[in-house]
Amino acid sequence: MSKSNRGREKSILGAKAYASMAKVEGLRLSKESAGRLERTKGMSQEKRRDEVLRAYGVDKRKSK
Repeated sequence: MSKSNRGREKSILGAKAYASMAKVEGLRLSKESAGRLERTKGMSQEKRRDEVLRAYGVDKRKSK
């Protein structure tokens, strides 16, 4: 078996992929999270990420 040599690339799950994974793991979104997911449809990944961070009390993302 060969190991992946992808390095430390960041990958971002889309809403469908996250929902599928969460279902398998037995996780459910709260009403607030489901509303946020619906409200942020169509936003860029960066803006959606900022919305999630703000919801959990994080003011700013760490810079690279």
